[in-house]
Amino acid sequence: MLRKVLLVALVSAGGVGAFIGQPATAAGFACPYAKAAEAPKDAPSLAGFFTGATDATADERLSILVIDLRKSGMGPALIVDHLVGAYCPLVVADTSLSDAQRALRVRRFARQVAGFAYVPSEQDELAVLVDLPLAPRLLDQINKAADKAGISRDTWIDRVISRPLAAP
Repeated sequence: MLRKVLLVALVSAGGVGAFIGQPATAAGFACPYAKAAEAPKDAPSLAGFFTGATDATADERLSILVIDLRKSGMGPALIVDHLVGAYCPLVVADTSLSDAQRALRVRRFARQVAGFAYVPSEQDELAVLVDLPLAPRLLDQINKAADKAGISRDTWIDRVISRPLAAP
């Protein structure tokens, strides 16, 4: 529940609205970017961070970065502020994207980072938040199957995916 509340606070209709600072703009897309003042001086930038990375390796790199930032003493909110604030200008600089695509990329990244940052620190392995659009008809079928099984939709999806992958 806390994650959802924080996510709503992070993401506004026009993009990320939780940051204060000078906006970087490109073709109308505004990025309210400000490097978090409380961020450690040696906090890495994201320039080149995702270069050559597949979705899986990008997730792994990001989760390791979040773990490192937590170990340095940064709290979850500051981690989200810092990383989204560092990522947004990179998206703004991508002239191949429309304003809507830029906003979508920043929102997805904010959700992903929040998912990593707000995982309890005693967990050995971070869960990866996957954002997957589903057709309403398929979502309805999933909800009915989960209700029939007496479990949550997320648990049902996890079980359906995990079973075939666990079999050799």
